[in-house]
Amino acid sequence: MEKPKTLTVTLETVTPLFLGGADPRGAPELRAPAFRGALRYWLRAALGGAVGDTAENLRKLHVCESAVFGSTDEKTGGASAVTIRLRTAAQPTSKIYEKQKPVFFNNRRQPTGRDYLYWSMGESGSQQRGNYQPPKQFYAPGASFDLILSERPGVKDTEQRFGQAVAALWLLVHFGGIGSRSRRTAGSLSVRGHVEAEGLTFTLSAGNVTQATAQLSAGLSMVRNQFAALGHADAKALSAFDLLSPTVCRLWVVGMWHSWEGAVEAMGSAIRDFRTYREPDHKNVSKWLAGQAIPTVERSVFGLPLPYRYSNGGPSGTVQGRVKPPTLDRRASPLWLKVSKTHNGNYFGVATLFKAAFLPEGEKLYIRTKGMPPPIAPPTNYALIEEFIAKAFPGRSEIFYA
Repeated sequence: MEKPKTLTVTLETVTPLFLGGADPRGAPELRAPAFRGALRYWLRAALGGAVGDTAENLRKLHVCESAVFGSTDEKTGGASAVTIRLRTAAQPTSKIYEKQKPVFFNNRRQPTGRDYLYWSMGESGSQQRGNYQPPKQFYAPGASFDLILSERPGVKDTEQRFGQAVAALWLLVHFGGIGSRSRRTAGSLSVRGHVEAEGLTFTLSAGNVTQATAQLSAGLSMVRNQFAALGHADAKALSAFDLLSPTVCRLWVVGMWHSWEGAVEAMGSAIRDFRTYREPDHKNVSKWLAGQAIPTVERSVFGLPLPYRYSNGGPSGTVQGRVKPPTLDRRASPLWLKVSKTHNGNYFGVATLFKAAFLPEGEKLYIRTKGMPPPIAPPTNYALIEEFIAKAFPGRSEIFYA
């Protein structure tokens, strides 16, 4: 009997890791379920790129996903083929998130790029109004711990499933993150040392944007090949969920910096400057709050909820989906911003855009405020995000893959 395969990688935090425990505002906790959930997300994206996103294919996708990481479904449920464990000699030291001194942009006080990305991690509210929230705690960049993937003995097709789990881990390391604000660079991870598994290299060794792009492109094509036996489906213009396919997923290396702080500040400042007081939204939302019909709120495509507060006693409201139960008050951003660290100390910004349906079919945008103006149509495409990438990062390089 062959010994079960095991992959151990030493993960290092590249950016602040906000991973709440029993107390969301207390000390962070390293928990395997958080990593299992993140790995499921990237596995589903890879599976979807092969199986497809039509209703008849969703069952097959669910079966494949459950075979790797398990399920409680009565028909397809069962133990996972791959187990996930975390190991650390000692719990990393946590720190309290402190906001930086504001900067001036367009003659207005604005948060730094880092604070713009991590805005909800700082303290908020007030004791007097009874809505005070203390700042969140995080593991600082440089903290390390082991993640261990292992085949579960006695489970069918573990070798194939193990390879798929390794591919999901590779995607998580290079394009995703863990914990709060992970789509906005927080919780970015890198792998220490030179690690190769299932043909995939987990450590970047690039010295410039072109080299980083080539390495990530080669890895993505290998991941796609690993799932090719399941099929090759071209998603429709807007996929049903986030899936890894060139037709509905674009990726870029947007720049190189010599510190994680520099990378986060540059990406945060770029998205802040692009979105702040952007027209026609700034004027249109004011009209909408006054009860007038408008076409849509373009910048809502970056994610919901989207608060609007006009100065000098002006109106305010929060843009979201359906307001009546079951509410649609949140729509995760389709744009992942990530910081990758190379073994020689370079830091690359990576952006991933998933072109999935923004809201369920038939749903509209609402603005939660007094009077509740009539709902409006949601954005129909992701051209605004593509415009942001093009304007904010002129030195970007797109990651092409088969």
